Amino acid sequence: MKNIKKKTYEVNINRNFCKNCLICLNICPKKVFGLDDKYEIFVKYQEECIGCKLCENLCPDFAIEVDEI
Repeated sequence: MKNIKKKTYEVNINRNFCKNCLICLNICPKKVFGLDDKYEIFVKYQEECIGCKLCENLCPDFAIEVDEI
């Protein structure tokens, strides 16, 4: 039986570009994002990312980058 390794991804938010529009929070199928106590978006469940890049592709400010690690 073959050992299949799950791909892992790293999601980064560039705070210099992010305007906190919350599109990523609303469109992520795995609910990777959360809101902190200041109601700013952050990566809450990094390990849940499946690499679909919906957040990266739909971010109007080009503030999100998703990389396979």
